[in-house]
Amino acid sequence: MLIPVFKLDTPADLGLKVIAFSLHGLDNRTPTALHQQRLDCLRAEFNAEHSLSGQQGFHALRELIGRTPSAYPPLPQALFERYLGNGCLPAVSPLVDLYQQWSLNSGLSIWAHDLQRLRLPVTLALSRGGESFQVRQGLPPVRLPAGEYTYFDGDGQVLCRMEYLQSAATAVSAATRSALLVIQGHAQTDPDELYAVAEGLKADLKACCCGESQARRQSRRRVAA
Repeated sequence: MLIPVFKLDTPADLGLKVIAFSLHGLDNRTPTALHQQRLDCLRAEFNAEHSLSGQQGFHALRELIGRTPSAYPPLPQALFERYLGNGCLPAVSPLVDLYQQWSLNSGLSIWAHDLQRLRLPVTLALSRGGESFQVRQGLPPVRLPAGEYTYFDGDGQVLCRMEYLQSAATAVSAATRSALLVIQGHAQTDPDELYAVAEGLKADLKACCCGESQARRQSRRRVAA
């Protein structure tokens, strides 16, 4: 029997909707010309009203679990505020730059986790309180309160706290070769929109960040010539 990638185990009244997929053979070191072109296209497609509309349901989620968006901003909100302050999102790495731009454009929460640093399946469930969460490498972990929807791996390791913060323990790096991508919406998210974003992101990552893509082979040939 195949091990599932993702399980949803949260109360129905939260209305959480999630798609997860894995990618292998990643090259998360240096962006290619194709990667930059695709990123430029996504930036040109950005629509502030659409992004804000996609984010609204996260505020209702915060109310359901007794958290405030200002104190615990969901990822797309944090990216939107960063965009307003700087006019663009800062470059991090090829993989991160693409999924964060997709998150900003869609208003959905998107995270990537290094598959070598976790055990499948990943489950979205409510925290019981006291779970260890690694906010930053080199700092002592913090303990989570009870009642937050939280991502756990197969060993109970906390991967992400709501859409607010990802664990440093599973964050992708330049050395990441396999990753789990998670695209999460809320009760107001159109399932077709969630699916379309997942498919679009997956296609972009395969074309721009997966091993010996055509663009990378052409680049290597030019260097060799």
